[in-house]
Amino acid sequence: MAEKITLLETKLQTTENEVLDLRSLIGGKPQVAFSAALRDSGSGNIGPFTTATALQYKKVFSNTGNSYNPSTGIFTALVKGMYFFRFTMFTNFSPPPNSVVSLMKNGQQLVSVWDVATSDTNDTGSNAVVIPLEVGDNVYVKLHENRLVYDDAANYNTFSGFLLFTM
Repeated sequence: MAEKITLLETKLQTTENEVLDLRSLIGGKPQVAFSAALRDSGSGNIGPFTTATALQYKKVFSNTGNSYNPSTGIFTALVKGMYFFRFTMFTNFSPPPNSVVSLMKNGQQLVSVWDVATSDTNDTGSNAVVIPLEVGDNVYVKLHENRLVYDDAANYNTFSGFLLFTM
């Protein structure tokens, strides 16, 4: 038992030293940033769904801090602070329902991008916000019910965010 305790104490000390080394590398400041695209392969429409749905951005370009979950499409704040978020939407109307996507914080709509099918078939739009987040707050992009977006290897639909500063 004494041997195991000594081994665990050694591992704990090693871990503490690694944490101190990492803090010195980043200056003790948390680093949070992510960027992702809707599809990691293939092409086609996402939607329409009968209910509003969180878009799952599967192709992750970066995820420093691991706050973005590509399985759910949800960013969860692990640090209290002021954040910047941006998203883009691309539509290829075939069939032609309108496209509406919104940036959501804890289930509340913040900003949206909307497009109506007209004589042109391809449209794109984007929106962005700077918002305060508490630890545990969730941010995601919602595709409204009966709407769709189109994506392919060009990565037209993206979702990105980063911590500006802690509070």
